[in-house]
Amino acid sequence: MTVPTSKDRAFAIELPVWQAPNDNVRITLERDDVRAEFPTWTKNANYSKYIGILDFSNVWALRLERNKHLHYYENREDDEFKSSYWVIPESSWLEGLTKERDITSPNWRAYDKNKYTHYIIQSHDYYIEIIAGDVRFSKRIGRSNDDSK
Repeated sequence: MTVPTSKDRAFAIELPVWQAPNDNVRITLERDDVRAEFPTWTKNANYSKYIGILDFSNVWALRLERNKHLHYYENREDDEFKSSYWVIPESSWLEGLTKERDITSPNWRAYDKNKYTHYIIQSHDYYIEIIAGDVRFSKRIGRSNDDSK
């Protein structure tokens, strides 16, 4: 596993909804796409009718870190956002994956034209890290991730 370095600086991208911080994110995978869905608030502890959605396409890698103080989380640009996801433009994880792929499949760049980015989203219990070609935000009317609420 690649250990984050000082260059792994995270920059926040504001979400247009307030992600409920006390809820977990629901992850679904299909082929090389990952969908992250999360309940949202209208104000503190007041759930909205919307579920926020982050759709990641051309996913190369996905990992979860639970109950871990991540180095690059501290090493991030300050922001005042209620909710955001993070981008790591100079990712040591992505650099390591690229070097490994260069060795195991030297011609991969001839057929894989994606420009990959390291993203981080936060769930209640996890940091979810994704190396993907793109991310899109949307929302839908729905219930909380935990239908028993």
